[in-house]
Amino acid sequence: MESIEFNERKIEYSLIRKNVKNINLRIKRDGLVVVSASPIVPKGIIDSFVSDNAEKILSAIDRIELQKSANTFENGSTIKLLGKSYRLVLEESSINSCFIGEDDITFYLKDVDNSEIKQNIYNTLLKNTASVVFPRLIEECYQPFKNICKTTPILKIKDLKSQWGNCYHKRNLITLNLCLSVYDLNVIKSVVYHEYCHFVYQNHSKDFYNLLSKVCPYWKECDKILKNK
Repeated sequence: MESIEFNERKIEYSLIRKNVKNINLRIKRDGLVVVSASPIVPKGIIDSFVSDNAEKILSAIDRIELQKSANTFENGSTIKLLGKSYRLVLEESSINSCFIGEDDITFYLKDVDNSEIKQNIYNTLLKNTASVVFPRLIEECYQPFKNICKTTPILKIKDLKSQWGNCYHKRNLITLNLCLSVYDLNVIKSVVYHEYCHFVYQNHSKDFYNLLSKVCPYWKECDKILKNK
């Protein structure tokens, strides 16, 4: 296992040498960082590559660890949806389903001790919430970019491993992480605006952030929330 230091934190990664043209980085669902590179690429260049992507790596690792700690799915534990905290209630039932109350979310389960079923119900809850909320926010944030995007972008919702969202401007496509359903609307909108800004600037230049600050003045506060700072 290799490692680098970044902002007083240690990033460990598994280095795989194989015949590839580029240095590739992947973060697995358990938080393991895997880097693949050609045998001829010096270790120093690989370390620099990891360092250049350190903020993204640490953000993804923190998000994975947060989900691990938050999703115990025990009776009486807390789960979040659209920025609101709910008390989880587990009840035995003939079918697996979910009900959102004013302050409680109830998981109806054939087997209340089955962690996989509880995780599946939670994922379905996030997907259903995202499918209702995300399209509305895509429309709501579209106005400042209507001269750039001639039509409202196509929206895809996925369980992304290391990104909150991404943009393919040539395909008029925005992809959002379904786990954004955990956060309040302003946080989700900050990600939507971020991806819209990539239709104008395909980088994170000063001009990009100036535009983001113009359309979403509160993005820095939201970014801190997403990075668990």
